[in-house]
Amino acid sequence: MNITDFEQRRNKILELIIEAYVSTASPVGSEAIARKLRSTISPATIRNIMVELEEAGFVEQPHTSAGRVPTELGYRFYVDSVMDVRHLPQDELHQLEALIQPTELEVEPLLEHAARVLAQVAQQAAFVVAPTVKQSTVKQVELVPLSVRRLLCVLVANEEMVVSHVVEIEEPMSRDEAAALARFLNTELVGLLFGDLIGSLERRMLAENDSFYHLARRSLSILQHALSTEPNERLLLDGTSYVVSQPEFSRDPRKAHALLRGLDEEAALLECIRHDLRTQGVRVRIGREVHVPGLEECSYVATPVAIGEDIIGGIGVLGPKRMDYPRMRSVVEGMGRCLTELLTRWDERE
Repeated sequence: MNITDFEQRRNKILELIIEAYVSTASPVGSEAIARKLRSTISPATIRNIMVELEEAGFVEQPHTSAGRVPTELGYRFYVDSVMDVRHLPQDELHQLEALIQPTELEVEPLLEHAARVLAQVAQQAAFVVAPTVKQSTVKQVELVPLSVRRLLCVLVANEEMVVSHVVEIEEPMSRDEAAALARFLNTELVGLLFGDLIGSLERRMLAENDSFYHLARRSLSILQHALSTEPNERLLLDGTSYVVSQPEFSRDPRKAHALLRGLDEEAALLECIRHDLRTQGVRVRIGREVHVPGLEECSYVATPVAIGEDIIGGIGVLGPKRMDYPRMRSVVEGMGRCLTELLTRWDERE
């Protein structure tokens, strides 16, 4: 769609207002814009366009004598229609890859480390949505008797995830019985999704003449206990101090308190982010679009992480609405790409 000369000038001035505000955290006046444009647009035209932007709801004037600051609508229009979509140069991608190289082939430690690296690179809070064992396929189940009525259940997933739970059992179990039960589980269940195990065992139990009925019943009880405390996904946050130290929050204790309270709403934030990880691509939510009380002054940028074509989680940054969206988008996209390529290589080796 062609845009008019006026729209081009309006978009350029909005872009300059946002860039200046991101840099200074102070209202932006027409004089600052005029200096950036170096007389390519007259000061009078700049003032008129800033008035137009205010009337359109893209900027606002916090005080009568102050310059303008972007609104949520202004940021949204900028992200959707104005800003350049940049990709990280190859040298920066290689640097990210070097920074996240793992010491062990396990998904969750890798994602936790990637969040720490991303927080440092972006100077914002970073998050990962990490898969749990429920979303993975069974590689191995180990049962270790701790006493006659206590059992250590170790669940190993194909994505190199390992979780263990101590399970209280109703019937006493010897080491030989535990070994037999583990053999049954590894014969019957390897390759199934952990989330499907309960249903698979329940179907075996419906056929009461099944010679494995007793083993299936005991297995069901143990796995129900072991999986009951496992969430479907886990949200991991790193670098919140980067956000709290931003002027919006460091100068206003009320906003800082609301921010910390919002970050504690893990379930609500996870639900919001999860919605944006259903398909490939980078998603940006701004201000009230985040739908978490306390995070109205924040935005986030998120992208999925996959193994091959299968999305297993995601990574992103969270910071004030006054963030460098082009830079954050390119860094998040680059980190998601690095993680996907690394995890896919792991998977292909197995």
